[in-house]
Amino acid sequence: MAIAGQAAAGRRAKIHIKAGDTVYVRTGKDREARLTPEEVERFDPQQQKAEANKRPGRRGRVLRVLPDKGRVVVEGVNMLVRHTRPRGRTQQTTQLQAGRIEQPGAIPVANVMLVCPKCDRPTRVRRGTVEGKSVRICRRCGEPVDALR
Repeated sequence: MAIAGQAAAGRRAKIHIKAGDTVYVRTGKDREARLTPEEVERFDPQQQKAEANKRPGRRGRVLRVLPDKGRVVVEGVNMLVRHTRPRGRTQQTTQLQAGRIEQPGAIPVANVMLVCPKCDRPTRVRRGTVEGKSVRICRRCGEPVDALR
């Protein structure tokens, strides 16, 4: 049986998410309704609320990608609380932080979708070449997702 995020043959599945990308979290306890700007203009406030409840989700920036485990760490999502005691000398100014420390935990990469920076909507990506470089391209608008440097 394959582990989440891994292919059946024992190889890693390809992850199309990179650190620094903005992603849409599709599931989980940290749900928050999100409508596109076009939908906000189209619906009246009562319809906006009903439509937003149909599509739960949350956006955040990817802090870290863990390809071996098939997981990503998204800023502000799946917050874990770690309780720590003060360490070091009391005279030192560089004493480690003590108390309740909140930090984001990893979530499966299958639960996130890349948000295109051009059309500002969750999308799948395909690979293509632009100016001789291989880049990720948005399936919705056809614009490159990666910044050309």
